[in-house]
Amino acid sequence: MIAGAAIGVVWLWVPFMLVIFGISALPTVIGTATAIVVFVYLMRGVEWLERVRSEAVFGMGLAVPPRKISDHTGFGRWLHQTWLDLNSTRFWKGCTHHFARLAYDMAAGGLALALLAFAFLAPAGAISISRSGPDAGVTLIPPMLAWPLAVISFAVAVAIVVFAPVLDAKIDGWLLPPSQTAMLKHEMDVLADARLGAVTSAQAERHRIERDLHDSVQPRLVSLAMTIGLAQTKLDNDPAAAKTLIAEAHEDAKSALVELRNVVRGIAPSILSDRGLDAALSSVVQRAAVPTLLNIDLPRRIAEETESVAYFVVAEALTNVAKHAQASRAVVTVRLDQAENMLHVSVWDDGRGGAEITDAENATGLRGLAERVRAARGTFTVSSLFTGSTTVTAVLPCE
Repeated sequence: MIAGAAIGVVWLWVPFMLVIFGISALPTVIGTATAIVVFVYLMRGVEWLERVRSEAVFGMGLAVPPRKISDHTGFGRWLHQTWLDLNSTRFWKGCTHHFARLAYDMAAGGLALALLAFAFLAPAGAISISRSGPDAGVTLIPPMLAWPLAVISFAVAVAIVVFAPVLDAKIDGWLLPPSQTAMLKHEMDVLADARLGAVTSAQAERHRIERDLHDSVQPRLVSLAMTIGLAQTKLDNDPAAAKTLIAEAHEDAKSALVELRNVVRGIAPSILSDRGLDAALSSVVQRAAVPTLLNIDLPRRIAEETESVAYFVVAEALTNVAKHAQASRAVVTVRLDQAENMLHVSVWDDGRGGAEITDAENATGLRGLAERVRAARGTFTVSSLFTGSTTVTAVLPCE
């Protein structure tokens, strides 16, 4: 409480002055916009510090309110995210908490300091005046009354310092955690978003399987059937030619098996379920068309769904690198954050850059990955500079 009062004396005026500057700069749009952005970032940092301070002092383990994340990209993402923060209940509850705590701590601390000063100075002043005699011209509390008042003031000051922080904890409990309604709404939004992502991801996966079967396996099987038919017609009259055709059909059958195996591997790689994500990604990296370094820190097996999504993120990202990036090398990083129980997956390449998630019909790779990650209730981002290098990142819950 004393620390809050001391901070309030110095700090309380900074946000107020920033607001005043923003209002006074209304004729200049740039000045007002700058003040708003600085205020948003300032109060976001203050909310984080207040949460850390509350945890350190009271140890209540307050839940962090959900933060709505922008789905835009580039500069528009930053601008939209700032707008979302400014319009969020979490932001304004944090502001209210901060100023309420500072005002209360300053009032309680100031009152305790005034009572403490009175407790020490009142008896001394009364004794000094009593020794000066009745002609001193100064009237204070009589010594007989000053001593009991000093003792009471000291006791009240101590009581304020000891018991006033109880209300500090109550303020933290009221304003820092999210409300039940907000949490339920956020959970419903997350589940609805995950369901939409799952449906979209399933449709994209079905279209991919149809395309792969149509473009690779089906032509092989048609060629195989035609070759066997020709061999049947020549079997009686030209056995040598029939033998050649049968050999050709045998090669077509082996090629069709390879193509079919590749399609099946895209559906459910057996190495992933048998040996885990580490071995599966090692296999993917070894087959990659671009020299790839794998950095993986995975001390334990995680949920099968999470492993599958991580596998497809890496496999599809490396396929995109080989097809579009014109890169000379790539780096795959997989790390399990055991504290938050989240899996962090990133694929970096030194290619030409410019990759982005679009709605174009021929650009389904990154969009499909984004939908797959969203279905797993994770977050997916693409950072790609037009001057080169691209980083694809997925953060997946391991529950």
